[in-house]
Amino acid sequence: MNKKKKKKIKFGGILVLILAIYLIISIGYYIYKMPIKRVEVNGNTYLKDNYIIDYLDIENKSIISTSKSSIKKKLKELDLISDAKVKKNYLGTIYIDVIEDKVLFYNLNTKKIVLSSGKEIDKNNEYLGIPTLINYVPEDIIKEFINKLDRVNKDEISLISEIEYKPSIINEKMVDDKRFLFRMNDGNVVYINTINIEKFNNYLEIYDALSSKSDVKGCLYLDSNSENKHFNICEEVTQRGNNGTSEN
Repeated sequence: MNKKKKKKIKFGGILVLILAIYLIISIGYYIYKMPIKRVEVNGNTYLKDNYIIDYLDIENKSIISTSKSSIKKKLKELDLISDAKVKKNYLGTIYIDVIEDKVLFYNLNTKKIVLSSGKEIDKNNEYLGIPTLINYVPEDIIKEFINKLDRVNKDEISLISEIEYKPSIINEKMVDDKRFLFRMNDGNVVYINTINIEKFNNYLEIYDALSSKSDVKGCLYLDSNSENKHFNICEEVTQRGNNGTSEN
């Protein structure tokens, strides 16, 4: 008669398995609960890093449960941010690259700041040093103007003090309904239209080349459809408040 062999329970193996399962669960829980320790922000000009980080309010939250899409969605709620890219590593760091709309000018008529997207936002002391549009512009023309001004570098836009819609009218006939006058911080006046607005990116070089002396102030005409550009002493410089139509 065969004797039944008693199976010995290997308690050591079971204990190792339990410990392994516990270790896996503990590591998983630790990773899931790992807090966001650092947030790096790039691409921002107008909004400060601290403002963006405080607005997101994600520090010390779980890096696993905080999704990239939720961060991006919240960032795009900010007026100045049009898009963002979010990356994260599991050591606790979030990397954010934001794309800001460009601040173009303050519209005196609407009491709003105009962005490159065409969006208008409330005036904020954060955006000092931007030009002011001082008069009314027809809707179709201001849309084109915003689109074209977005092609001008931020540094050049910061050189403008005031923007005035100044269509060219000669003998009571409209010659150029897309012309604007820029009153510059340096005392000069620039006539330009939407067609040629990218010429303004070279404002300083053009002024230096055309003016005989750096301290001479006058009108720079960049509104010609040709490459013709000229600079001369003009009444608008001495009478900065003149709203008359200039015949050019």
